[in-house]
Amino acid sequence: MSTNFAIDAAARATLFTDARSALQWDERPVSMEVVREVWDLIKWGPTANNTVPLRVLAAASEDARAAVLGAAAAGNRDKVTAAPLVLVAARDERFHDAFGVTGGSESAAARFEADPEARTTFSHTNTMLQTGYLILGLRAAGLAVRPVGGFDRAALDSALLGDSSWRSELLLLVGYPAESHGAGERKGRMSADQAIREL
Repeated sequence: MSTNFAIDAAARATLFTDARSALQWDERPVSMEVVREVWDLIKWGPTANNTVPLRVLAAASEDARAAVLGAAAAGNRDKVTAAPLVLVAARDERFHDAFGVTGGSESAAARFEADPEARTTFSHTNTMLQTGYLILGLRAAGLAVRPVGGFDRAALDSALLGDSSWRSELLLLVGYPAESHGAGERKGRMSADQAIREL
C-alpha cells in the first residue's frame, strides 16, 4: 500500500484556495445521496478517542426550513432563505451510547456517563472538529458551504430536536455555487509567519 498521502494542486485548490463561502447559488438541488456519500467519507477523520459525536439534520421540509429561518439572526435570514440546502451540524450529548459501533471502550463510556459536564465539552469539541471535515467533504463533492453561527440554538433545538440528545452547533448553507457566487475576491490573509510560532 502506498504511503504517499499528498494530494495534487487541483485537489488543494478545490478544498482550499479556490473554495468560497457562496452567497449565490446554482439552481441545481443538492441530493441527499451526495450528503450521505460525504458522511461516509468524512466519518473516518481523526477525533479524540475515535468518537463520532457529530449528527447532521437536513432541514429539507418546509416546516423544518421555517424553524431554521425563525431561529436565525436577522442578518442571516436572507442567506438561509437563498441556500438550496440547510444542514444543522449538531452534537449528540449521548455519543457514548454508540461506542459499540464506533469502537469506544466500555470503561470510557462509563466515565462519560458519570460526568455530563465533561461529556458536553467533549462532544462540542469533537463535533466542531468533525464539522470541519464535513465542510471539506462537501467541497470535495463540488459543493460550496457557508457556515453560519448566528442563530438561537435553544429555539432551534426546541423546534427540531425535541427530546433527543442532539444539540445544534452550526448551520451549514450548502449548494452548487453560481458562476458568479458573490463571495468576492480573497483579501490578504494572515501569513504562516503570523499564525505559527515555533518555540
